[in-house]
Amino acid sequence: MDLLASNDSPLNRYGSLDEALVHRRAPVENRVFLKTLLNRMPIDKLVRADGGITVVRADDAPDIYVRKGYTVGFQTEDEIIAVVGSEAERWESRRRPGTWAVDHPMYGKGPIIEAEELAAERGPVKPSRAKRTAKPKAEPKAKKPVVQERVQPVCPNCFMMMALSGVCGNCS
Repeated sequence: MDLLASNDSPLNRYGSLDEALVHRRAPVENRVFLKTLLNRMPIDKLVRADGGITVVRADDAPDIYVRKGYTVGFQTEDEIIAVVGSEAERWESRRRPGTWAVDHPMYGKGPIIEAEELAAERGPVKPSRAKRTAKPKAEPKAKKPVVQERVQPVCPNCFMMMALSGVCGNCS
């Protein structure tokens, strides 16, 4: 359970990178990758974030955001290559323009996952209303022929209802 506190609060900080990765239940492959990636940069603090971990750098460079499947916030592509090599999938971030992102070994989907998260943050897209055209009027339905209901006659002698045949069952 994440506590709601300010970013400066000690309640929202992790004591170490290992603690942060265990708390976020990162797979072992991603833990090894992230330790290699983040241990070469000066880290001031690790802060809990909604979607992952915010790494605040001690050298006043932009923060690094560790998300499920990727890490974003590097200043250049060369910064990523210098640490993890050229084999790792990397791309220029759309969520944080001017920064670069790198895939994790597990659950990495390249820029697709970042675009999905960005779309989810913006909320559902309302469909644009297409220009409405009038529906053609339906042909009028053919009316059923009206059938007259047969009325039972009344006997003129006893004033009882007679059979539809016209013969009074009381008088006959």
